[in-house]
Amino acid sequence: MPVTDPTLTTVAPEAKPVDAPRATYTRARPVVHQFHSGSAPGDAVTNAMLMIRGMLRQLGFESEIYVQHVAPELTHELHSHLELGLRPEDVLVLHHSMGHDLDEWILQLPSRNVLCYHNITPTEFFPPTSPFRHYSQKGRRQLIDFRPVMARAIAVSELNASELRAQGYDDVRVLPLLFDVEQVRSRPWNEQLVVTQAPCLTVLFVGRVSPHKGHADLIRVLAFLRAMCDEPVRLVCVGAYEAEDPYYQSLLQLTAELQLRDAVLFTGKVSDEDLGAWYRVADVFLCMSEHEGFGVPLIEAMALDVPVVAFDSSNIAATMGDAGFLVKARNHGAIAALVKRLFFDRPLRTALLEAQRKRVHQYAPERLRAALAEFLGEMGVSAPAAADLPLGNGTNTFRPPRFQIEGPLESSYSLALVNREIAAALERLAPGETGARPTEGPGDYAVDMARLNALPGLPALVARARNRCGATTLIRNLYPPRVADMDGERNLLCFAWEETGLDPNWVAQFNTWLDGIGASSHFVKKVLRDNGVRIPITVYGHGVEHLPAVHAGTPGATGPARDWKLPAGFRFLHVSSCFPRKGVDVLIDAFCEEFHDAADVALVVKTFPNPHNTEIARQIRERRAKPGCPQIRLIDEDVSDSDLHALYASCDAFVAPSRGEGFGLPMAEAMMAGLPVVTTAHGGQTDFCRPDTAWLVDYRFELAKSHLGVADSMWAEPDRTDLRRQLRALFEAPPPARQERTERARSDVSEALQWDKCVAKLVALDDWLAARAPFSQRPQKLGWVSSWNAKCGIATYSSFLLRHLNRADFDVRIFASTLDATVEPDEANVHRCWSNRHGTVDKLLQGIDDAGIETLMIQHNFGFLSTDGLADVVRHCRRRGITVLITFHSTKDIRTPGQEASLRDIAADLAHADRLIVHSVDDVNRLKSYDLVDNVCLFPHGVTSRVATDMATARAAQGFGAEAEIIAAYGFLLPHKGLEELIAAFPAILAERPNAQLLLVNALYPGNISRDMLDKCKALARSIGCESRIRFETDFLPDEKSFALLDCADVVVFPYQETAESASGAIRYGIASHRPVACSPLPIFSDVADIVHALPGTSPAAIAEGLVSLLASPQRLASTASRQAEWLCARAWPLLSYRLAGMMQGLRIDQEGP
Repeated sequence: MPVTDPTLTTVAPEAKPVDAPRATYTRARPVVHQFHSGSAPGDAVTNAMLMIRGMLRQLGFESEIYVQHVAPELTHELHSHLELGLRPEDVLVLHHSMGHDLDEWILQLPSRNVLCYHNITPTEFFPPTSPFRHYSQKGRRQLIDFRPVMARAIAVSELNASELRAQGYDDVRVLPLLFDVEQVRSRPWNEQLVVTQAPCLTVLFVGRVSPHKGHADLIRVLAFLRAMCDEPVRLVCVGAYEAEDPYYQSLLQLTAELQLRDAVLFTGKVSDEDLGAWYRVADVFLCMSEHEGFGVPLIEAMALDVPVVAFDSSNIAATMGDAGFLVKARNHGAIAALVKRLFFDRPLRTALLEAQRKRVHQYAPERLRAALAEFLGEMGVSAPAAADLPLGNGTNTFRPPRFQIEGPLESSYSLALVNREIAAALERLAPGETGARPTEGPGDYAVDMARLNALPGLPALVARARNRCGATTLIRNLYPPRVADMDGERNLLCFAWEETGLDPNWVAQFNTWLDGIGASSHFVKKVLRDNGVRIPITVYGHGVEHLPAVHAGTPGATGPARDWKLPAGFRFLHVSSCFPRKGVDVLIDAFCEEFHDAADVALVVKTFPNPHNTEIARQIRERRAKPGCPQIRLIDEDVSDSDLHALYASCDAFVAPSRGEGFGLPMAEAMMAGLPVVTTAHGGQTDFCRPDTAWLVDYRFELAKSHLGVADSMWAEPDRTDLRRQLRALFEAPPPARQERTERARSDVSEALQWDKCVAKLVALDDWLAARAPFSQRPQKLGWVSSWNAKCGIATYSSFLLRHLNRADFDVRIFASTLDATVEPDEANVHRCWSNRHGTVDKLLQGIDDAGIETLMIQHNFGFLSTDGLADVVRHCRRRGITVLITFHSTKDIRTPGQEASLRDIAADLAHADRLIVHSVDDVNRLKSYDLVDNVCLFPHGVTSRVATDMATARAAQGFGAEAEIIAAYGFLLPHKGLEELIAAFPAILAERPNAQLLLVNALYPGNISRDMLDKCKALARSIGCESRIRFETDFLPDEKSFALLDCADVVVFPYQETAESASGAIRYGIASHRPVACSPLPIFSDVADIVHALPGTSPAAIAEGLVSLLASPQRLASTASRQAEWLCARAWPLLSYRLAGMMQGLRIDQEGP
C-alpha cells in the first residue's frame, strides 16, 4: 500500500485528545462535574481532571471542569467555579491536593459529592516562611471539615486511602485516576532534543526542586556512579525551581563540592514536548523522594520504557507494584552500582522493562474507565454508555513490529540498497513482522515519497514502522552511526568500515547502547574488536542476488542499454567514487607504466561528480600528455542501473586496488557479471576475493590519509609493482585459466552472498542475545605477564594500563619476574614466577592454571621470555581455551652475538594468539613479512594527560632564572638514550645560545650499566667546562615531580642513538609536558613524527645544529602545539585502557559466544 504521509516515518505521532465528542445532553439524567481550586498547564491534577472528563463523556455523562483559579492558557477547557449549577441528583468530584479558601462554598453544595484525594505534601517538608506550609496544614483540616458533605471518597493511592480512613472516611475506593498511559506514549516530543542529548548516559528525575524530593541524594549517587563508569554520565532534574531558593542553592553548592557542575542539569519547568524527549533520552529513572502521594513520573517513565529505581518511601512501593527496583536504604554507592548494572546489563534491563510494561497495563485507560463506571454505578449513577467502549482515538491499536530496520531507504545510496534488502529478507523470514523507517545519521530527512512508493514492497514495510515504537529488535544501518537513541528491546547495528581506526566516541556508544553488531566482513569485525568494541559481533556479509543477470560473454546476458563507444582492445574497468582510499591514483600510474605504448588495452574509470574527481582528471591529463600513454576513458556522470550493467558487460576485467573496503560490493558485482577481478589482498573484499577467485595485489600498511582524521588509523597501500604484475598476469592469462578462476568466483559469490543467508546470521545473533540471562556478567579472570613494581619502562606501562582498567570488569592476577628489584612491597595479586630469557616458563604455566585465567596479556621484551618460552605459553593457552594477547615492545631481530632472537622463528605459534599488539606501523609491516596480519593490532603507546603549567611559575619553584634557555632530557640513564652525545653537543649550543642550560631528568636504571653511564656523562661535562650549566636529576621520581622539572624547559630533547625498541615511553612524558619536543630521526619515534621536531642526525654536531635552529625560532618551536594537544587527547591512558578492556572482553565473547 502506498505511503502518503512522510510524517509517518519522520516525526513523532501526533497526540490525540482523550476526550469523546461532546453530546447533546438533557438534564433528565445526572451530570458528573469536577472541581479543583487551582489549575496549570502540565499540572498533574489538571491533567487528571482532563482525562477523567474524557472518560465521563465517553461513558455518556455531561461533564465539565470548574476551578477557582482558571489558568489563562486553559480558558477554553475550564470554567470558573462561580458558573457551577448543581442539583441534588448531580455528582461533583472534588479534587483535593492542597488547602484553599472555599470552605463555605463546598459545605453548601447541594450535589452528591465525591472527594478525590491526591495527597497533601506534609507540612514539615515546607520552610516555615513558605505559604505552602499554611495551606498544607489547612488542607488536612479540610479533610475533616468536608467529611460530612462527602457521599464517597476516591484515593489515587493506597497511602492516600489510609490517610482518609484515619480521618474517619469509611467508604474509600483506591482509583489511580491520574493519567492516560496511552496519551503519555503518543503525545508529541521534541525529537531534536532526543537526537542531540541521547549520546550521554543519563539518569533522570522528574519533580519540582524541594527538600523532600531527594535531589541531594541523587547528586551523591551520581558522584559514585561517575567513579564507577568509564563513560560520561550525567543527572538531569526536570522540574520547577526558584533560583534564589536556599535549597536549590545548596544543591548547586553540593555539585561544586563533588566536582559535578558539568554533570548535573536542572532544566526548570519544561514543555510537554521536552518532558517526553527527556524521558526518551533517559537511561535510568531514579527517584530518592521521601514523600510521594502517588508518584506519577514513576509510571510515566515505565510507560516510556525507562528502567525505574526508587527509594522505598511513602506510596512508592504501592505505585510500582512488582516492577522496577525498590531500594530500602540510602546507600549511595550501592544504588550507583545498581544503576550501572542497568546501564550495561542488557538482559537485566530487558527483564525489568517487561515487568514494568505489565505494571503499566494495570493503569490502562479502559481499565480505569471501567472502574470509574463501576464506582458511579454503586452510587446509583449508571453510565449511559457501555463501560467497555474502545477509546476511539486509535492510540492503542499500533503493535510494534518484531523487527524494525532504520536508515536510508529509498535513495541510490549503497546503504539504502542494503537496508531495502535486509528489510525484504526479514519480511520473507517473518511475514508481517517487519517494519522499515527512513532516517539518517544526523536525524530524520525529507523522504522522496514518489521514489519510495515506486519500490516494490517497501511502502507496506514503511507503513508498519513508527519512530521510537519499542520494536522487539531495532536494526540500524546509517552513517554516521547513531545508536544512543535506539529504543529496541534489543538494538543491533549493521556496520561497515574501511580503515583500522575508529572514533573512540563511537566505540563507547556501541558498547553502551547496542546489544550486538552485524559486521559486513571479517575485516570490519576485527576493526571493531581492535578498537575496543566488547559486545557480540557476527559477520553477516552482503548479498548480490539483487543484481540483474548481466553476465559478460554468457548466454542470456542483457544487451547494452547504451553504446559507450569504449576504446578497442582488452578493457580494464574501475567503478568507484574515486575517493583517495579507492586507490585510483595508484591504478592509473601502474596501468600507464605497465602498458606503455600498448594499443590493445584500455582502462575505463567510471565515477560520479564529486570533489575528488578533479584530481583524477588532472592525473589522467598529465599522463596523456606524455608519449606512449595507453588508452584511458574517464566517465564522470551518474548513470542508470541498466547503463551501468551494460558497461560491465562491455569490459573484460575489473580492477580495484583499494586501500580499504568494508565489504567490496563492486568486486562482488563484477564477479556476478562474469568479470575477472584484480584487487588488493586486504580488506573486506578478501572474504570472497581469494587467490583462487581473484588476482590479488600485495600491499604495505601506512597511516591513512583520509578525511576521517582518526588517530593511528591505517590502510593498505597497494604495491604498485605488484599491481602491474597482476594486471599483466590477468591480461596475458590463457582464456581457459582466466575463465576457470572467473567462473569459480561467480559460483562462490552467487552461492554464499545471498541476502536471506545474511539476515539469517543477524537473526541468529538476535536469538542468542535474547537467550542471555540477567546478572550473567562477571569479572573476567585476567592474567598479566610483565615486569612489575620496578624501575622499568614496561613495568610503568603496565601499571598505567591496569590502573585505569575498571576493576568491576576484571579480576587481575599479575605474573611478574623474580628478578625485579621492587620499588615497594607487592600487593596480594602479584605472583612472581619467571625470571628471564634463560629461565623456564613452567611455574608461569602452573600459575596460569592455578588462577583459572581466562584471558592472558603478555608484555613481551626479548629479555623477559625466550622465543621458545613465549611459544610454549601460546600453545598452553590455546590448549586450555585461554584468550591470549601479546604486546611487543620491540619486533626487530636481536643480532647480539650469543643473544640472537627473531619472532620469525615462532611465527606459526604466534599466528594462534588472539592478538599481537604493536606500537608502530613499522612493527605491523615487519610482522606482515612473517605472514602475521589477521591477528595484528596497532595500539598506540599511552601518555599522561595533564593541563599545561605556566613556565615562569614552574621555573620559580625549581630555582631557574627567567632568562635561561632550558634544554631538558628525560628517561632512564642508558647508553642508547644519547646523553653523552647531547653533552658533547652542548659547547656548540652555548656558542650560539649563551643562556642555555641542560636539565637531565634521567633516572638511574638498576645495574652497573646506568651508574657507569652517569660517571661518563659527569666526566664529559667536567672535561668540556660545562659542569655548572648541567643539572643531573637521577632519582626515580614520582611523575608529578618529573613533570615539575620538565615544565621548566624551552624544549625537551630525546637524542637517542640506534635502538631496537619499537616505541618510546619516555618521549610521551616530554609531549605531556606541553613543551616543544625534539628527537633523533629514528624509527622508534615514527609514531610521533607529526608532533615533534626531528633533529638532522644523531651525532653531537647534528644535535647542536638542530637545537640551535629551534631555539632561534620561537614560531617554529610553537608550531606543533595544537597537534601535540590533539595527540595527547587521543592517547590518554584512560582511553587506551578502555580500548584494551573492550578488546579483551570482546575477544573472550568471540571464543564463548555466538
